[in-house]
Amino acid sequence: MRRAARNDDNSPINWGYRIMYRPGQVNHCPGCGQAGWHVGRVTAQCAFCGTALALVQGGGRMPAQEFALSA
Repeated sequence: MRRAARNDDNSPINWGYRIMYRPGQVNHCPGCGQAGWHVGRVTAQCAFCGTALALVQGGGRMPAQEFALSA
């Protein structure tokens, strides 16, 4: 017997499209269309208009862990 899908607002299925900054790609600002960014640890901020985007979290490993694994 199948379970009914849980209606959970925090489920990735219900998130929809999210504009995010993707390192290693050309990212155009949704606010002004420019491609200059100040990139931090959690967000990237447009250098022209100040729009902030979340960074895409990929891989699940932190840079310190990558360094430790490569040593």
